[in-house]
Amino acid sequence: MSELREILREEYIKEMQNLNLRTLLEMIEDVLDSPVKTIKEEEAPKIDLEKKKESQQLQMLLNLIPDIAVSELGWSDVTTTDTGEIIDKGPQRRLLEGYLSNVKGGSLKEKIKKVSSFYSDGIGLIETEAGSDRTKTIVQAISYLVFYKTLTKVITNFNASSAGFSFESFLAVLCDGYQIPANTGTIADYIDNSEEKTIPVSLKLYREGGLEVGGSWKDLVNDLTMEGDATKRWGASFPYAMRYVVCTKTLEGTDLEQEGNIHFYQFDFTLKNVMNILINSGDKSRKCIRLPAEIVSAVKKGVTRGMENYMNDILPSQTNLPSAQELETVFINGIKGDKKLSGLKKRLIDDKVVISEEQIAELLKALDFAKNDDLFLPAPAEYFGKSPGPHPPVRGLSKISAKEVERIFKLLKWPYELKKENGRKAGQNLGWAIGAGNTAVIASVGATKQKDKRKAEINRMIASEEFLSPEVSAEQYNMLGTEQQRMCLLNSLGYLRTFKFHISQTQVLALGADAKFEDLGSIEIGRKKVAEVLNGAADLLNKEVGQIFQALRDLSDSLNAFFAGLDGNVAGYADNAVTNAKSISKKNILQTKTDPENAEQLSLFEGKKSK
Repeated sequence: MSELREILREEYIKEMQNLNLRTLLEMIEDVLDSPVKTIKEEEAPKIDLEKKKESQQLQMLLNLIPDIAVSELGWSDVTTTDTGEIIDKGPQRRLLEGYLSNVKGGSLKEKIKKVSSFYSDGIGLIETEAGSDRTKTIVQAISYLVFYKTLTKVITNFNASSAGFSFESFLAVLCDGYQIPANTGTIADYIDNSEEKTIPVSLKLYREGGLEVGGSWKDLVNDLTMEGDATKRWGASFPYAMRYVVCTKTLEGTDLEQEGNIHFYQFDFTLKNVMNILINSGDKSRKCIRLPAEIVSAVKKGVTRGMENYMNDILPSQTNLPSAQELETVFINGIKGDKKLSGLKKRLIDDKVVISEEQIAELLKALDFAKNDDLFLPAPAEYFGKSPGPHPPVRGLSKISAKEVERIFKLLKWPYELKKENGRKAGQNLGWAIGAGNTAVIASVGATKQKDKRKAEINRMIASEEFLSPEVSAEQYNMLGTEQQRMCLLNSLGYLRTFKFHISQTQVLALGADAKFEDLGSIEIGRKKVAEVLNGAADLLNKEVGQIFQALRDLSDSLNAFFAGLDGNVAGYADNAVTNAKSISKKNILQTKTDPENAEQLSLFEGKKSK
């Protein structure tokens, strides 16, 4: 350091020695000849004080409503038996349920109607439901407010993927049900117990105009034919059927400032109507319902014994691809690695990346291997034989789409913010793990599949018209009985080839009575809307709670007078104490006037005065 300082000192002395009057004058002339630059002061940013004040008042109103933390894991913390009976609930689940159980209605449709009517006639609705019971009145009002606030947080505070999972948990609690664990071989997302029977529900939440209803044809068939193990949970009360609750959201604004509504629709897939619904879908979905002519002929003759696996017996080998849910299990195991930590965990440990089990679970949820088709590239063309493209993705054959993984990472944000070592971001490690997981999936089914002639035989049967057209398949299917229909679906082309079905929003809205289609109504959401509802209920809450405070004061005065023996009217003060005690929970008993001097203290909300 001393040597560097000495060198700089010498250079400085040299410059000073060369500096004279002439040099200084030349430097001044250079400055004067330079173009004049005008210095402009930037205006200070203007602050919209009215808007700021409005935002502060809005936040103050929202803070008055009890806050329920949004927790998909906490809300889904339910322990059930193998048959679906609830035997225990976690604390966060019980907390949310405590509020939502006060939203009356014997079905989801009735609950949505009640919530919607609270906007226009909240006081009338509560008085009808609570009667003269003051405690119920307050509980009802607060419960509806908590409903609005929590639903708004679910939809506006999270990205699309996270909002969908939390929304699923929220509706499960509202309907006194529970979420169905992943990888259980069913297309259902949660159980609805609100109608005094167990109903499986597959939930869809999309922006208005972009609604899509679809998924694994094999999983849907397993549900409708009662082949899947999960159907034991609802088979006794909702057999051979699957309910779909489909929601469209119309929102304006960004992040917490989003305002709009969620519209709810509902319909049922059944063993009887599934062909009629799919025949009106797109070409890819229509391929799912094509039936082998030989199967149709056999079941029409009354042959059903052993027909579940008939096609597997006549095809060259048993190489039917597992369902999307089954492959998802392989995918997750491939990501996490084996007991020797050969997968994601080992790589993260080696690179000293800090990531929790909850974050890994969040990533797997966002990827949604079993249902997110965008996660995959199209399957190899040879898999489809002579069928022209474009070809859809097929789990077990398709590679992962790097573009979709990058999109999900950007939505989650956190993979790029995790601690990193060795020059690699955590996102790179996670991307590697996702590819490794899918490689495990392909390895589990691809090697065997490529060795046999099953695929070629199915393609030959299609070319030889041994599979009936979608129209003829639907026509023949509708002439069969329950057991015969079961056999046909279990041997359908979509089941053998693990195709995906798809119904657009236009097609869903065109469904009729055969599918029990219902428009359930809509719910408005947004922070401003919640504040409006709170303002509407403020007078009611002020009145009820204000009267309780007055009754408590009168009770205190009566008790003091009773024990002090004032005026010798001990019995009278005792009666007054009893009357005031009862009035705290009996609205129609309390008739005392509010002390004008304390009227403002009884108001719960700024700007609201007691009457």
